[in-house]
Amino acid sequence: MGIFIYAFTATGKTTVTKKYKNIIDMESTLYKYLNNIDDETIKGTNRILNKEWPNNYFKALDEVKDKYDYILISDEICNEYLEKNDYEYWWIYPKKELKEEYLKRCKNRGNNDTFIHYYDINWNKWIDECKNDKKASKHIELKSNEYLEDVIPNLKK
Repeated sequence: MGIFIYAFTATGKTTVTKKYKNIIDMESTLYKYLNNIDDETIKGTNRILNKEWPNNYFKALDEVKDKYDYILISDEICNEYLEKNDYEYWWIYPKKELKEEYLKRCKNRGNNDTFIHYYDINWNKWIDECKNDKKASKHIELKSNEYLEDVIPNLKK
């Protein structure tokens, strides 16, 4: 079974999954909303919640957990799923002082102003939550100008 990795926003999930066949990005918004367009510009906007959420997502995670070495997730709804099934998971997140770098990454990839504002005001809280999660098997802090692609080759099961 693969390792679930909470990969923080703007760490390069899309890029790394294109390069490595043993990694999948389980983008939760594709399951959470009915208008599930995988488009950075609509993140943070009002969308219609899928009535099957989160069970449809948990089912999808079950379907891929044995097919990939690493399953990238980012939605805290996964806590329930991971704990219930006693699955191992890791956190990969940026150093707290890199907020401006990550806000710029979000702008550069096309996230809208609402998303960027939400990301900005929640940054410290989210980083603290990542760091303080004692149930995670591993914590990896990304340095400036570092992406998942820089740390993935060094990950070992």
